[in-house]
Amino acid sequence: MASRRGIFFNSKSRTVDKVQQLPTQISNEIPSNDNNNNNTNNNTNPQATTVKKKIILNHTKRTLTKTNYSGPRKIFSTNYKANRTQLNHKAFFGGNTDEYDLDNNEINTNNTLHTKTIISSNKTHIEQKQMQTTIVSNFRQPTTCAELDETQSYIDEMDYLLTGFQPGKLLVDRCLSAIKFAELCIKPTFRMHLRTNRALERIFDLLKDTPNIPSLNLCTTFIFYILSSDTLASGLNSSAIHLILDLVDKSSSINPNDEEYNKMKERILNINQKSLPDNIFYEQRFNICDMILETFVNISRNNLKESLRNELRTLGGFDLIIKAVNSIVQDLANNDFKCYSLSELSIRYRKVCRYINMLEEFANENSEQSSASKSNININRMYIAQYNQYSLFHSLSKLLDLSLLWLQQGSTINQTSTTATNVKDTNSYDMFREGCKAIMSILVIITNDCEVLCDRLTSDDRFFSNLFRLLVTIENSSFSNEDKFDALALTLNLLINLVQNTKYIYKHLMETNMPDGSTVKIYEYLAKLFCEQESSAAKAESHEENDWMMEDVDDNDFDEESDKKPTNENGANFNRALQKAAGHMENTFVAAFTGVILAVILLRDQTKYASQIRELMPQKKFDTMAFILKKFFVFMHMSHAFTPSGVKILEELISMVLSLCG
Repeated sequence: MASRRGIFFNSKSRTVDKVQQLPTQISNEIPSNDNNNNNTNNNTNPQATTVKKKIILNHTKRTLTKTNYSGPRKIFSTNYKANRTQLNHKAFFGGNTDEYDLDNNEINTNNTLHTKTIISSNKTHIEQKQMQTTIVSNFRQPTTCAELDETQSYIDEMDYLLTGFQPGKLLVDRCLSAIKFAELCIKPTFRMHLRTNRALERIFDLLKDTPNIPSLNLCTTFIFYILSSDTLASGLNSSAIHLILDLVDKSSSINPNDEEYNKMKERILNINQKSLPDNIFYEQRFNICDMILETFVNISRNNLKESLRNELRTLGGFDLIIKAVNSIVQDLANNDFKCYSLSELSIRYRKVCRYINMLEEFANENSEQSSASKSNININRMYIAQYNQYSLFHSLSKLLDLSLLWLQQGSTINQTSTTATNVKDTNSYDMFREGCKAIMSILVIITNDCEVLCDRLTSDDRFFSNLFRLLVTIENSSFSNEDKFDALALTLNLLINLVQNTKYIYKHLMETNMPDGSTVKIYEYLAKLFCEQESSAAKAESHEENDWMMEDVDDNDFDEESDKKPTNENGANFNRALQKAAGHMENTFVAAFTGVILAVILLRDQTKYASQIRELMPQKKFDTMAFILKKFFVFMHMSHAFTPSGVKILEELISMVLSLCG
């Protein structure tokens, strides 16, 4: 039997022609049905079966009993348009019986003559739905859209700026384009896009004529300064270094009263105050040379290539830096401490310390560099030290003298006042300490394994006495233990270089008194410092078990004829000792540095000074000094912190001190 179809069923098999032929078929089929009932039931003609179904649909209302209702049923689609298309309101609400009789849990189907309309509406809905449905297979994430927006914005900005950089444009337009480009370069995202293509090369190529134009020279210098703040130093290659130094050379002929130049200067100062956090410029010294020097400061921190360092030296970059150091130190030396306010003094002092640290970076030798690179570093170091008849040494000596004066004044202020209003004075106190560390650090690098420079430096008696004045000031200061250790270690390292690389300075240590009218000899002060630091380390070590460093070391290991090196393969113990030794290892290191100085004196003239130094040692023996030096050697050997020359010297010293024990 064919399936039933009603108002909510799909009726694709019905056609308009069949519906129009129903009356005729009805009249012809009724008599045969009355007479031949059995034949009709067994009739297999498809058309006859369809006609009987149509008769029922058009002339009778028949209730179909289905399964009981067992829960909520979704009658209509949630799509509003689909409801309007499929539902014939007149046919549904115009029936005599309810289609859904929920009280009797039965579903009644209402069949009317509006089937034709319903069929056409259903077909129309299917076609419309297929046309209106849109399937998006590929879509972008929000982050991708943001990146595309940044890229498009960068492209638009660069097209606009490259047009403004053209040499044929007005000077005002070129200056404004340069300032706008510098402001955009402050954003890290913009600098990131600059590194992805060769945009900087095109810009610098368009700005080749800027050194001869004062206002545009200043704007281009500001661009280099902003770009140098990038940790990757984007775009600063050999041609850029040439352009930078050309900007400095031509800046000497600039008229400071130029109207356009002063406009650009004021605008750049405003950008510095608003966008850049560090207060590194002051108006009295703000010029092209000052910005170029700060550019060098930034690029020196970014592991500048060796070839670029050599170009800086050959093209006069080092000369520019050393002259700036001499100028600022002379400015500070010619004016009393009270002539400047604290803010003005701090800006000048921090600036000269940055320049000193920059020279240290250029003169520093990396242990991983090749032999050719190390030779170039040695050339740079000698050039910095010997420039203009050792003018840097004179400036550093003056600056150390001023720093000690300001440190003593700051120490007096901190001891006499405890109010919260002296926070700035405390900050300046720390600033002068950092300045002393910068001076000591660069001198340690310059004087390493160089007798000529050590002889020249020790010829300044004022500087040599200031070294021991600095030791006393730091030891009696209120600095933290870490800050004290850094300053003491650097100063003692410089003294080691001076004593090791000069022939007669050891006599000065044995025969000269401490500065400021003290009756204590220098060697006596060093022996006292050794005993105090060793005692502090021993007290701290008594609560810990880290003497494992010496358990594999024998006195015969330091025999000059022995090839055996003190080693300890237990890396876990070594790391454990590093974690536990944070408190007392600093005292051990200071004691070791002091012991090395005393050992070098003994190495120079053992027969004359051995008895004098032995009297000042713990228990009047050299056993403690030998133990400290061996411990220091093992630690430095395991941490790979020694240079080959340092290993050789320390082995010789330990062997000599061991010979004095007993």
